[in-house]
Parts: sequence; structure tokens; C-alpha cells
Amino acid sequence: MKPQYLAIDLGSSNGKIVSAWLDQDKKLKMQEVGRFPTPRVFVNGHVCTEIYEIYGFVCRTLSEMGRKGIEIKSVGADSWSSDFCMVTPRGELAGLPVFYRDKRTNGMMSEVEKVISYRDLYRLTTQRRIQDASLCQLLAIKKEDPSQLEGGNKLMCLGDLLMYFFTGKICSEVSVASYTQMFNMHDMCWENRVFDMFGIPRAIQPEVVQAADCLGSISEEHAKHLGVNRFEIIAPAVHDTSSAGVAVPVDGRKNWAYLATGSWYLVSMELEKPADPELSYHFNLSNTGLAFGKTLLKRNVCAMWIIQECRRMWQSAGYDCDYPVIAALAGNAKPFYAMIDPDDVSFYNPENMVESVLQFLIKTGQKVPAIDDIGQIARIIYESIAFKCRYSLEALKKTTGRCVDTLYTVGGSSNVAFLNQMISSALNIMLLTGPQEASAVGNILLQAVGSGELGGEEEIREVVRRTFPIHVFYPENPQEWDNHYQEFLQICGLDLIQGDR
Repeated sequence: MKPQYLAIDLGSSNGKIVSAWLDQDKKLKMQEVGRFPTPRVFVNGHVCTEIYEIYGFVCRTLSEMGRKGIEIKSVGADSWSSDFCMVTPRGELAGLPVFYRDKRTNGMMSEVEKVISYRDLYRLTTQRRIQDASLCQLLAIKKEDPSQLEGGNKLMCLGDLLMYFFTGKICSEVSVASYTQMFNMHDMCWENRVFDMFGIPRAIQPEVVQAADCLGSISEEHAKHLGVNRFEIIAPAVHDTSSAGVAVPVDGRKNWAYLATGSWYLVSMELEKPADPELSYHFNLSNTGLAFGKTLLKRNVCAMWIIQECRRMWQSAGYDCDYPVIAALAGNAKPFYAMIDPDDVSFYNPENMVESVLQFLIKTGQKVPAIDDIGQIARIIYESIAFKCRYSLEALKKTTGRCVDTLYTVGGSSNVAFLNQMISSALNIMLLTGPQEASAVGNILLQAVGSGELGGEEEIREVVRRTFPIHVFYPENPQEWDNHYQEFLQICGLDLIQGDR
């Protein structure tokens, strides 16, 4: 067996470790070697991510591979992009990273606007108005414990931090650095003006590196402790959506966009440079980093997070419902019964998501299903996600002036045929599926570029097309979806976007 690439793919709900290699036909051979719920703990009044527990799980997985005689070529880590930790000059963590849905950022957007308007901030950073941005989290730290920002401490996002544990190299890969709301996408460097106007020390800025950069090797002592060979650490695009972006199986067509699916859905385009800042700001889009010097233009849709939290409430009430069961029940429920805005603030982090959905329906004067009608509630959520994806794609098209005739979907929900069909119909567009584990696939293949086994983006996408089956969905009853889309816009208070098709 060839030496293996290892991807640490950390999501906000669960993490996984995937090993892989390229066979002689340049097909990717993958196997999941570890999976775990993302561990959290309540410490000093905050919900924190147990990064040491995650690191321990990774180390135990590496040791198990060593006992099996598997040679490891390199390791890379990707994660969601909002959360970070401060690392001291001694290499210690100044506390655990606080989860972005923690309440410490409540009110922080107002604090930002006391200093600069979000429109002016957008011109500097091209990062959308968002409560969990690293800037808001840093302002919360400054208010609560400013010592964390002093003494030469450095800011490190979660994926960067996991790789730091193996190399000791303090850095930030550009895709997560650009998500902080403190990075200049035009000059591709930290935006010092933002640091200065908020009184945040420039000294916390880590070096910025690119996807596929080699960050170093683990030490001989570390390898001996784990019982493995010395391997390299190669940065993927650390923002998981950016790693997923290189795993889109594009075949040369021009008019395409993609949907990265997970707790959030990110309706995305790959651009050569940041899009028009006025339109981007108007539609609440972000321009962040991709691999190979490209720009990711995206709009976030709060998506499976709502289903995940509803499922948690249904399970606590004694209902046995896994995700396929929920999708099947939704498939048998009445279509277009009612609608929600998935991005309404009431769905951000409520104590009871099911009650929040029903309260939104009451507030907007719609029919309200029974609280235990799992199928009907789920269908309302699924249809609303599809409608918000349409609105988001229209915003991207209007901003860029592009036509889009193909939507690729990758990530956790790309294998849910029921939802894929809804999205294809709601958007009236051909939908093609890519790999379900797209972030891990992109992570691994960027490591292959960094090691010299692959030459770049086109070779990566050739490998993806060669390895993973592509399923095609065509719109069904698009006129019916279009009629209800107008109703969705009215209920959610959204303007109709006249984009090109």
C-alpha cells in the first residue's frame, strides 16, 4: 500500500479523519479511519470546543495506523472558519476556543458600528456583516479578558491550530484568515487599519500561508511517541468550504456555481478576483480566499443546522428519527404548507428549534402544523432552504453579471436525492452531485499538490471526476415552485432579484 495522505475534517457538529492515496489510474482511494462528535464543554460561562480532546483523538488514530504498519505521507486539517484560539509565546493556549454560537458576541455588531459602518468595513475586508466573525469575537475578548491579546499571543483558527500541534509553526492559511473580517482580499494581507481602529494589537497577526504549502514535519521525538514515521504537514484550504470548492467535479463548462452543504449551505462561485463591493455588500455576500489564488464569492444559508436541532428536540421527546427517516416523512408531507426564512435570527441558537419554527409561522400568519408532525415541519424547513438557495444564487448572478446553467452540490447533503430534487426544481436549474466528503477530498488532493504528486486545480478535478459518480437532477414542476417562490419572498420580506439565467 502506498503512503497515505490523512485529512482531518473538523465540522461544527462532527469531525472525521480520512486516509487516502492515488492509485496507478489516478483514482482516489479513501477510507474513513475515525469519526467523532465535535466535543464541547461549558467553561467560565462560555460554550467551548474541546480542541485538546480532538487532538488526542487524532493522535490515537495516528498511533493505530502506526501499529498497522501504515506509512503516512502527510497530514492536513480543515475546519469551519469562525473560531480561533490565542497561542502564547510558550506554545500554550490562552483558554479553549469559544464556539461561534456562544452568546458572548451578542451586541458586538453594534460595537463594531460605533467605530465604523459595515459598508465601510466591507470596502476594507469584503467580509459580510455577521455576528460570529472573528472581529466580533475579538471585541468580546477585549471586553472580557484583554490580557489574551497581549504578551505576544497569536491568533490561530482551529484547523491551523491542529496543524500547529504537530509542527509548532504559527500561521494562518489564507482561506480562514480572509474570513476573520480583518483581512484585505485585494492586497492579500492583514488589514492593519481594522486592527488599529479597534485597538487590537497587530502583534496577534500570524504569518499567512497558501493552500498546498508545506508547513514542516513532525519531530523525530513526536513520531516515536506516536509510533509512526515522520510525516509532513501540508496545509489544505483550511476553511472547509474552500477545500470543498476544489473538489467540485467541473468538466470545463463556464456557467456554473456550486453549493457546499452542511450545517450551513454556502451558495458559491469561484472568481479570479473579489466581486463588486457595493453589490456584494447589498446582498450580504462574502469574498474570501480559495486555493490557487482564486476568490470564493458566497452567500450563507442557515440550513441543516435547523434540521439537526429539530432532530435533537424530537429525540429528547422520545421519537426515534434519524435523517433518512426525517427525509422520508417529509417526502410524504403536504407540499408548500408554510414557509420560514432559514436565516431569521430566531433560528440562530434557540433552546427549542421546533418551537422556534412554529412561532415563526404564527408570527407570519401561516398555517401551523402539530408540534409532533415531524414530516410536515421538516418539509417546511427543506422547502424553505431550497427557496433561500434560489434567492442566494440570484444574488450571486446579479453581483457578477454571470449566467448560471449548472449547479454542483457537494458535501454532507449532496447524497440526499429528495433535497437535491427540491433545489433543482426551486432554482429551475440542472443539478449535478459531487463527493459527499468534499472537504476531506479537497483537503487530501491539495496535499497531493503540495507533495508534487498532482500539478494543480485541473488535475484535482480530473481525479474527482474519475473517482466519484455524478448524479444529475432536472427541474420538476418549476412553474409551481416559481409561484410559491413569490410567496416566500413576501413572507420573508425579501426583494425580488432580477438576475440573468
